[in-house]
Amino acid sequence: MNNNIFELTKSCLGISEQSINVRVEEIPIQKRLSYNVVQVNRVIDFTVEGETKLFVQSVSNLAKALLEKYPTIALQLQEHVSKFHGREIIIHHSAIIAILKCLMALEESAKYCRKRKVFISHSSKDKDIMKNFTNLILDLGIGISANDVFCTSIEDMTMRNGDDIRQHIKENILSADYSFLMFSKNYQSSEICLNEMGAVWAANNNVRYYLLPDADFDKIGWLTNPQKAEKINSSIALDALQKELVDFYGLQDRGITWSKNREDFLATLNS
Repeated sequence: MNNNIFELTKSCLGISEQSINVRVEEIPIQKRLSYNVVQVNRVIDFTVEGETKLFVQSVSNLAKALLEKYPTIALQLQEHVSKFHGREIIIHHSAIIAILKCLMALEESAKYCRKRKVFISHSSKDKDIMKNFTNLILDLGIGISANDVFCTSIEDMTMRNGDDIRQHIKENILSADYSFLMFSKNYQSSEICLNEMGAVWAANNNVRYYLLPDADFDKIGWLTNPQKAEKINSSIALDALQKELVDFYGLQDRGITWSKNREDFLATLNS
């Protein structure tokens, strides 16, 4: 959620609630029907009083902040602000308040939208395979952006200088929707990988096991149940993964594009 937009919106609503007063007044209007008969009608008149200039300035600042993320809402606010005067001021005040409340709800709901996040536990010595897997399978094939994948050996997906590596990995494991354990000979001989595997098991978040080409079911031993592992060079296993992630995230099935990228990935393994 964009905290700036949320706070600006909240501030505008606060100014309206605390500093703006809407006064309702009945105005009698007489109409002579005959020499002896006068009809009196009452018209409701609304007057907006208080810190109207402060309110208008605050909403104008909010509209500027919205231009990139919510351009349509920004234009609507600007239009109502430009007409915030005269007898119709109550109409534009009411419209602005309605827009602000909708915007608050929109920004609040963004906090609960599921972020696509995949954690890949692997050996850094297998980074070429992981780079192809992330690019061809997850990104181009399925539609999960590289920004939503944590893969320590791939540039731009790792930690910033100065971060605590243990805490950084822990946070990414806990926030992930899926964790992929990529077993290989390198993985089995790496203490760091085995520690990651333990953390993934503890998080228990949709763990999937894959065997890289140099690993086989007979040699993974106590690491996992062989019945749960799939070979990374199996088109059937990759198709099953693609269907699961497309359904989970509500993505569009890329059809032929998926098939092509899957075959390109398998070709890189064979080469």
